[in-house]
Amino acid sequence: MMKTKPGLAVISLVVAVLATAFWTTSNAVAGAGAPRIAPPGSHAYGRTLTEWQTAYWRWFLGSDQDPAQSMVGNVKLMPNPDQDVTGAGTPEDPILVIGELAIALRPGTPFVLPLFATYGERYNNGTPDDDPAMYVDRLETISMHLTIDGRTVVANADKGAFYVPATDFDPPVTYPEPTAYGSVAAVWFLGVAIVSPPLAVGQHVIRLDGTDIVPGVYSVIFQNTWYVTVTPR
Repeated sequence: MMKTKPGLAVISLVVAVLATAFWTTSNAVAGAGAPRIAPPGSHAYGRTLTEWQTAYWRWFLGSDQDPAQSMVGNVKLMPNPDQDVTGAGTPEDPILVIGELAIALRPGTPFVLPLFATYGERYNNGTPDDDPAMYVDRLETISMHLTIDGRTVVANADKGAFYVPATDFDPPVTYPEPTAYGSVAAVWFLGVAIVSPPLAVGQHVIRLDGTDIVPGVYSVIFQNTWYVTVTPR
């Protein structure tokens, strides 16, 4: 996933199994035979897309991706790959973020995978909370292309269908420790994510490519790859 902190461009994303007819590809842009994902307006595994993203970022930000807390029922909150970051962020020398992660899942495990997010913070130095109104155009700066096993699942043309606008954390997510720049909690988030049904037993490759470009401010290219092994019971 691609995760950005407002203003800083920090790079980094009780279960019911529904019938097969519930799942869909993401509009006409999805590749032929593309894996199925939950429609944006659905209640996949008992939660809306907004509720799943809220749960994901509460886990990610509040526990520092603690693996022991990464399951919600039998739904996996997919970790973010470790990432190598190079470049200055200019048009001539964009920041390049490349991440890879190998992960094993048990059969029958759905997962939540954010593709990008921005979150607003609370500070301990008198700075006002970040204002989500300043970031209403974030989706326009992001392009993305998600594939599973080489088939397009989400393309840039339909990213908006999976977008959750600024949503408050209630209560705010307190960080395990303050950041170097004085933030102590996340108060809201916005972003794009998918909820996927279980993958078949075997080897799978999930690939996310995209850019985050604000002319005159910064230029970022990101490439994240998850190598997923679904092991037999």
